[in-house]
Amino acid sequence: MKLRKMVTMGLAGVMAISMAGCGSKASDTSSNGAAASSNAVVATSGQAQADANAQAAGVMTANTDPANTEVTDKNITIGLASEPSAIWGAGNGTTENEEQIVSGAILDTLVAKDQKTGDIIPELATEWNWTDGTHLQFTLRDGVTMTDGSPLTADDVVYSVNVWKTASATSDTGRFLVGATKDADNKVTIEYNIAAPAMLEMMTMTNFGIVSEDEVNAAGGLEAACKNPVMGCGKYKFKSWNQGQNIVLERNDNYWNKDYKGYYKTITFTFTNDAAAREMAVESGDAQVAYDMPVSQAATFKDNDAVQTCVYTFGQVAHLWYNMTDSHPTKELALRQAIDKALDFDAIAQVGTAGFGKPALGYFEDDSPYYNQTYTAEERAVDVDGAKKILEDAGIATDGSVELTAIGLQDVNPIYTVMQENLSKIGITLKINITDTPTFVQDAFGGNYDIIMVGEYTAERYPTLLCFMQQATIDSGFVIGGPKTTTPEIDSAITQLIQETDTAKAKEEAGALEKTMKDQCIVSNLYPEMKASILAKNLKGYTTRERGFLDATNFYEAE
Repeated sequence: MKLRKMVTMGLAGVMAISMAGCGSKASDTSSNGAAASSNAVVATSGQAQADANAQAAGVMTANTDPANTEVTDKNITIGLASEPSAIWGAGNGTTENEEQIVSGAILDTLVAKDQKTGDIIPELATEWNWTDGTHLQFTLRDGVTMTDGSPLTADDVVYSVNVWKTASATSDTGRFLVGATKDADNKVTIEYNIAAPAMLEMMTMTNFGIVSEDEVNAAGGLEAACKNPVMGCGKYKFKSWNQGQNIVLERNDNYWNKDYKGYYKTITFTFTNDAAAREMAVESGDAQVAYDMPVSQAATFKDNDAVQTCVYTFGQVAHLWYNMTDSHPTKELALRQAIDKALDFDAIAQVGTAGFGKPALGYFEDDSPYYNQTYTAEERAVDVDGAKKILEDAGIATDGSVELTAIGLQDVNPIYTVMQENLSKIGITLKINITDTPTFVQDAFGGNYDIIMVGEYTAERYPTLLCFMQQATIDSGFVIGGPKTTTPEIDSAITQLIQETDTAKAKEEAGALEKTMKDQCIVSNLYPEMKASILAKNLKGYTTRERGFLDATNFYEAE
């Protein structure tokens, strides 16, 4: 798992680790346009307040441009922050952010999500039906041709499900699957090992792209196909991968949806971990998109007439988790409560969202149907005196001798610096341990920290929901964030929340669970996480997929 992709602030992966889901390595066709008075654009699908603040600052929401109607022989170059280890991650169990962006252009899923309305819409399947709580039948679309010229059949779906179940058994792609059954040449039933209404929406995620066994074999088998995926039936086809340099895709002129128009003949992805270098490539014309910029850095280009700035929420809330096991000071409820009172949530949100977002008052994103305002604004205000009293009443020293360790990647250092200053005012010393990705992964899984920032994608009640607290995932070592203390009662409440079929009841159940989390101070909600990109001045069509991932297939140039 590549943690940059599932957890921290600037993150991802269901999480910034942006989660593709707990246990993984750590999107429809329209976009945004800037008003004439502004050169900034915002893609959206996240917390309402942050988006409203962005609009007030002169930027537009996303997924609103009309669909492209022209086809050209031009190329678009998109700068990614890192090179993926695979292009087809389902074949080797990965769900890295960059891999999802590339594979999302070449593989279609059974169903898709309309990012403007939130509706589940047909893609490779035209109809679907729950035959019971764990069996979902799909009717496949006619006239879909795979890259090898063969028609899409139920056999292809059954094969894809078997790959997800085996090769990706320990990731969210495979661990909820029992298998698939061919009911007819155009009908297939997928069986899940958990009853979860949101499983249908989860099937819209990029990692559930459909391939055929013949295509995989032609590519050299599973391992080879992860690097050379000439397969699928998506809007673009794989052309080449020059290791360390670029990945090139070519428009699929035999795409089944004749209403879709791909403006660019080829899409070239390049890899540069230096955000400033990615932005400079756009200014110079060497690239048209610099994806996944730090929000605070991207915001500085809002008034630059040479580029457009895109900033957007994506359904993920940043949280601060406490290690509650016996060897850590944060096992003490009083210490956790004091930290929560001492933190300046306004300042943390200001830094984390470049001023667009406000403190999160609940665990879920605030435009989710399951959002509850668990905290009042007054409760989120800094209370140094109250924090000190809690510590003194509990007999906890306030002379700096209590030392806590926070771990993270470079992008969370500014947030931890704010927390460090906050805690110094109540006599708590915070040591900030900024590491490289491999070390961070090891320490996060191993619980080698007292506090850690981990975001969770809360757009829906996926089976992965609250996986940082699900004992099964903790025991299996799948969960980023290390050990948390939970109970059978909490486990049961999470399971009920995931399985509830009534939305209103689910909201109540989420509220009751959040009250438990608040009373035990298991987590501190921080702010809506945001993504940012820099775009060429004349570029339109910025669209997203799940977790705010860039959909590279809908860009076009304005006249």
